[in-house]
Amino acid sequence: ITTRYIILSIMAKAPKILKRSESKGEEEHDDGTANSRDEGINVALSWFLHNNCTSNVQLATLSNVCRGWRKIATDAVASEALELANDDNVSEQSSTLRTLLVTDMARGLVIRQKGPAEDNNTDGSFCLAWFAPSGIQLTSISLEDDDDDGNDDGAHVVSITKTTKSNSSSKKVTCCNEWRGYTHASEVLIPMGFATSFVHGVFDATSKLAFGEDTSPMATSSSSLSPSTSSSSTQNNSPSHEYNTTFSVRGASLARPEGFCLCLDGDYIEHTHSSNFQKPPHASTETTPSNVDDWMVEYLDDPSLVEDAGLSSTQRAKKQRDLGRILLPRVIMSTRRKYPLLHRFADTDDDRKLTQPSNGNKLPRLDQINSRGSPHKHLPFEKRQRSVQFLNPDRSQAVRMITPKFDCGPVDGPITAFVVAVSTEDGCFFSGRSCRYEFGHMYPTSSRDMQNDMSPICIATGKNTEGKQDKSRTKPMPSRSFDSSSEDDVDSSFSDQSMHCLCKFDSGDPFQPRDPSVDDTTEDCTYRGRMGPGLWHCYTAVFDGQNSIIRVDGSNEPAQTREDFDDEDDIDDADKVCNASKYVGSGSLDGLTIGSDHQFDMSLCYGEIEGESGQGAIAELAIFKGRMEQDDIEQVEKHLMEKHGILSAREKVDYITKENSNRSKPINIESHWQEDEWTRQAHALIDQRPPWKLVSEPIPLRVLANHPTVVWQRVSQITGVPMRIARIGARKSNGSSDW
Repeated sequence: ITTRYIILSIMAKAPKILKRSESKGEEEHDDGTANSRDEGINVALSWFLHNNCTSNVQLATLSNVCRGWRKIATDAVASEALELANDDNVSEQSSTLRTLLVTDMARGLVIRQKGPAEDNNTDGSFCLAWFAPSGIQLTSISLEDDDDDGNDDGAHVVSITKTTKSNSSSKKVTCCNEWRGYTHASEVLIPMGFATSFVHGVFDATSKLAFGEDTSPMATSSSSLSPSTSSSSTQNNSPSHEYNTTFSVRGASLARPEGFCLCLDGDYIEHTHSSNFQKPPHASTETTPSNVDDWMVEYLDDPSLVEDAGLSSTQRAKKQRDLGRILLPRVIMSTRRKYPLLHRFADTDDDRKLTQPSNGNKLPRLDQINSRGSPHKHLPFEKRQRSVQFLNPDRSQAVRMITPKFDCGPVDGPITAFVVAVSTEDGCFFSGRSCRYEFGHMYPTSSRDMQNDMSPICIATGKNTEGKQDKSRTKPMPSRSFDSSSEDDVDSSFSDQSMHCLCKFDSGDPFQPRDPSVDDTTEDCTYRGRMGPGLWHCYTAVFDGQNSIIRVDGSNEPAQTREDFDDEDDIDDADKVCNASKYVGSGSLDGLTIGSDHQFDMSLCYGEIEGESGQGAIAELAIFKGRMEQDDIEQVEKHLMEKHGILSAREKVDYITKENSNRSKPINIESHWQEDEWTRQAHALIDQRPPWKLVSEPIPLRVLANHPTVVWQRVSQITGVPMRIARIGARKSNGSSDW
C-alpha cells in the first residue's frame, strides 16, 4: 500500500511540476532539482528508484517525465554503477537498480576506462548479442562456374561478375557473408523507451564520479554511445576482425557462416603477418595451423598448387568464391502478409463491398501480388525486412552461422531470448556454440506431429546439477592432419583432434560429421509451448527451469508435455512428465549457433533434396543474460512486432472480430491457437498413410483447401512470392492438364 501511494503521489505531482515550470518560466538549479518545494517528491522518487524500480521500462518512464526527474535518475544509476565497478563481489543487492541494463553498461564503461582488465563478471542482466536486419552484410554469388585466368588481384571478393557466355547473363544470388550485431548502448536501450540524452548522461555522470570532474569520458567511449546503427556505412568500413564487443553488448557482435571465417579475409591475413598479432585463446587447447595458408589449403581441390611460400592471391580468391557457393546463406525479404487469414476478408466480391473503407482504398486480393511478392495494396501494419534463409546459394544444402565464443565467457541461466523468424516445419532457430541451448520447433508431443514434422515451439538445454555440464558438448570426428607428409597420409591418416582455424571464430571443418554419441535431450531439460510452425512470429523464451516461459506474438504459451507413456514406472526420472523443464537453463551458454542446433542435426532448412520442406528464415535475434521483467519483455516484443509488421495475438483477434461484423459469413476462430491446430490437423489428415486410422475433429474446408497438394493459388509463406503449382491432372508440368 505504501509503495502504491508513493507511486501515485509521484505521478500526481509530475504534471504540476511541468505546468508550473512552463507558466512561470522557473529555471532548475545547477544540481538538477526543481526547487525546495519539491524536495519531498525528490526524496520519494529516489527511494522508489533504489527500492522498487525493478524494470528498465519503469526507469525509462520516470527519466522521461522532466529534467529534474531525469537528473535524479541519472545520479541514482551512476552511484550504483560505480559501487558495482569498485566491488564486483557484492552479493547483497542493496538497490534494485543493479539489475537493470543501463547500470551494468555504466559499470562496464568504468572498468574499461580503468585499464585493459577483462570484465568477466557475468552476474546481473546485460545484452549478450543482438542481430538486426540492418546488420546483414550482402554479397553476390554467381551460380555459374567462372574461368579463373589469374586476373584477380586477391582482394576480398566473393561476388562473381563474369559470364561464361556472351549471349547469356550469369545467374546471381544475394547472400550473407557476415551478420554484424549491435554494439552501441542506444541501440539496445532505445527499444526499452530510454532517451538518448539520458543514456549519455548516465555514462557521463558515472565517469565523473569515478575519475573526477575534469574527465572527458565521451572521448573514450563515443564508439559505443553513438545512436547510429552499428551496420551504418561508417561502421561497415571497419575490418571484420576489428568489429568487437563493447560494454553495451558483451557476448558477441559478429556472426559468420561456419567455415567462412575471418581466415578468408585479406585484411585479416595481413593482420596475422604483423608483429602485434596474437593467436586466439583456443590455439592453446586445439590443433591449429602454423599460418592461415595451412588452414585454407584444406579446402583446395588441388593441394599440389600449394608451395612453401603459401597461397597466391589468386588461389585465395578462388577458394573464397568456391566456398561462397557452398557455405553462404541466402538473403531474402520477408513477406508482408505474415498472417494471411487477415486477407481472407476480401476474397469474395460480396464481402469486398462490405469491407471497403470509406476512403476508397481497397483491400488486396490474393491474386493482386506482383512477381516480387509485394501486394499492390497492403494493410497499414504490414512491413518487409531483410532476413537470412539458411540455404546455400543453389538451395542444395542447409548452412548455419556461428559466433565466436562469448567475450564475457560462458554464462549461466536464466537467459531471455527474442527471435523474429519463420519455420515451415521442425527446425532449430539457434543453440549454444558448443553446448545445447536450443530454441525452435522440436521434440514433438504426439505421433501426429512427429509424422508431419510440425512440433510445437520448444526450448531445451543441457543439464548441470552439480556444477558440471552434461554430455552435450560437440566432439568433432577426427579429420586429416596438416602434418601429413605423404599422399597415403592425406588419404588415410587422421589426427586425434580436428584442425581449427586461426581466428577468434575457432571454426572447424564444416563438412565433417559430428559426434554421434551426444545424448538426446530428456523431458526434464525441455519446455514446450503450443504454437506450431508455418508463419512468421515474434518468439520469446525465458530459460529458467520450471519457471521458464515461451511467448508467441506477445501471448504466453501454455506449457505442454509429450503424451504419457503406458507405464511411467519403467522410464528414467529424467523423462517423467512430472519432472518436465526442471533443469531448463541449468547449462551454460558460451556462444551462438544460428540456423541450427550446435550439432547440426536439426537445421532450420533442409535443402532441395527434401523438396520444399524446411525453408525457414530468421530476421532478428536478441539474447540477454538474466530473466527480464514482464514490462521489459512486452516492450521489446512491441518494438520487434512493429518493426517487422507482426500483429500481437490480441490484435489479431480484435481485427478479425471487427471485420466479422461486416461479413455476411463471418470466420469463426475461438483463439489464435485454434487456427494453428486446424492447420496441423489438416496436414495430418491429407498426408496420413495406410491404414488411415487418424481421427479428427471437424476442420473448416478453407483450412483443408490451403494444403500445398490441393491449393489452387499459392504464395511463399516466407517471402510472399507467388509459387507455380502443378495443376490438377498434370503429371509433370505446372501448366494445364495433360489429359
